[in-house]
Amino acid sequence: MAWLVRPDGQRFFSLGVCCVDPGVSRAEFRADNPEYAAWRHYPDSNRWAQATLRRLKSWGFTTIGGWSDFQTFRQCHDKDVAFAPVLHIGSTAGAPWWDMWDPKIVNRMEQVARDQILNLRDDPRLLGYYSDNEVGWWNAILFKMTLDQAPASGQRRRLIELLRQTYRSDWSELQRDFDPAPGVENWEELEQHGMLFLRPGGNGIRTERRFLGLLAERYYSLVHAIIRKYDQRALILGDRYQSFYYPEVARACAPYVDAVSCNLNASWNDGSFVRFYLETLHQLTGKPVLVGEFYLSARENRSGNKNNRGVYPVAATQKERAAGFRTTLAALLRTPYVVGADWFQYYDEPTHGRYDGENFNFGLVDIHDRPYEALTSTASALDLNALKNRPVVRRPDASQGVPPAPRDPFEQFEPTLALKAWDRERGFVKPISEFPLSDLYVCWNKRAIYLGLYAQDVVEDTFYRDKIVRASDRAEWIVSIGGLPGPIRGRIGAGLEPVFDEPAVRVMNISGINGNLRNIAALELPAKLFAQERFRSGDAIEFASTLFTHCRAYRVEWKGRFTLSGN
Repeated sequence: MAWLVRPDGQRFFSLGVCCVDPGVSRAEFRADNPEYAAWRHYPDSNRWAQATLRRLKSWGFTTIGGWSDFQTFRQCHDKDVAFAPVLHIGSTAGAPWWDMWDPKIVNRMEQVARDQILNLRDDPRLLGYYSDNEVGWWNAILFKMTLDQAPASGQRRRLIELLRQTYRSDWSELQRDFDPAPGVENWEELEQHGMLFLRPGGNGIRTERRFLGLLAERYYSLVHAIIRKYDQRALILGDRYQSFYYPEVARACAPYVDAVSCNLNASWNDGSFVRFYLETLHQLTGKPVLVGEFYLSARENRSGNKNNRGVYPVAATQKERAAGFRTTLAALLRTPYVVGADWFQYYDEPTHGRYDGENFNFGLVDIHDRPYEALTSTASALDLNALKNRPVVRRPDASQGVPPAPRDPFEQFEPTLALKAWDRERGFVKPISEFPLSDLYVCWNKRAIYLGLYAQDVVEDTFYRDKIVRASDRAEWIVSIGGLPGPIRGRIGAGLEPVFDEPAVRVMNISGINGNLRNIAALELPAKLFAQERFRSGDAIEFASTLFTHCRAYRVEWKGRFTLSGN
């Protein structure tokens, strides 16, 4: 069981809030797009900070999270609150996108960190530093931006060295995996300029992932050295993954962080989320986990937020939003290696959206400074330490009996709703692979067996010269059933229509490209494929399933014999 510890030795679970600041200034306030403005409700910033701290403590929050007004809160003498700032060391300096071996980039990273750390390091309330937020580590973009750098770039030279080692300086071997841009016909020309694109059907993605790991190791070693140069005490909390992560990046961070951090976009609008996300992250790193952001909005809100500029979970009412908050937090508290989570955010976004158009009812308070009492009362009723102290209970899964299917397993097949009605606890199929990046669920009715897949599948069109993902590189889902002469094979993902080679199956799929990285599918397997007329409670079924993600970068397998349960 992992815990955070206060300076006085007291263990605690960090429940934080992001963006705890006075909001928009008087000069920048716009009546046509109203937003939170503390000056409309408090005589000065100190009064606002004192009142806000009292509120947060009364609601059970322990920590002031990223993008908050730490300098004002430092004037408050309340010692029961922790600080967890985001330094933006890499993103401000251009890392990992620009040459991380360039002394100018490294010096800029150090300057960014130093200026912030020196203002905070002596405050005993400082919990630790997030080095960045949602860097993304987009593999194709990083590969392209590195090749776009000058020949003298340390980052580019290391990429060319990796390519030479991988392909034994054999240009024809490299061309099996990569499609060189016009004007690049040999190693000597590539060392000076030019671009490489994935060749469909090749294995170049594995080389690009190795390079990603190399860059991540450089980034984490740099930020660790920089932070420790100016602060030996505070925790290093990672860079808050963007609700997904590459295994190569997560592994690289492990020697350099005290906790690994990730933001959590709930998989469903009831606040629940897939099992693999945190479990695999912890397995890859062996580190405690901090959730840098979790959130839920509601169509019913007092700020006029439309909640329609992104794929974030949206409930109907504030009561449902509060229930989703509790669902997420309860799951995190049940997870032994999770040591904290920050709610995003203190107040609602502007009525018609913030600077980038995002317009969500994320707040504990509305833009008029009025608390959403269903949410705040739910938070205040939780005894965080007592809930975290409970004995760990094994979660159910399909090995104890396959649950019945909902009335319509394909109902509301859209993001944050698809598979929501399934019994995803009892229907969870345990993977037999290490480090899975997907969950598989199973349920049944008298006519069919249903498999539901929820996978992380990162597809970038920048990998390809023509920005087209060929069928050979789409995710492949394979299902084997005893009695069939061969497996059922299908292609899903990349925002395209699913295609299967067995006409008897029915399939639905939601997927995307370039940031839309959820690959969600449901497959109906009629009883006749199992050589049965119909299914009954107590029947046994046997199947195996394999998922290869985009370009076969990662593989997840499931296999077992299961009994159909009647309740």
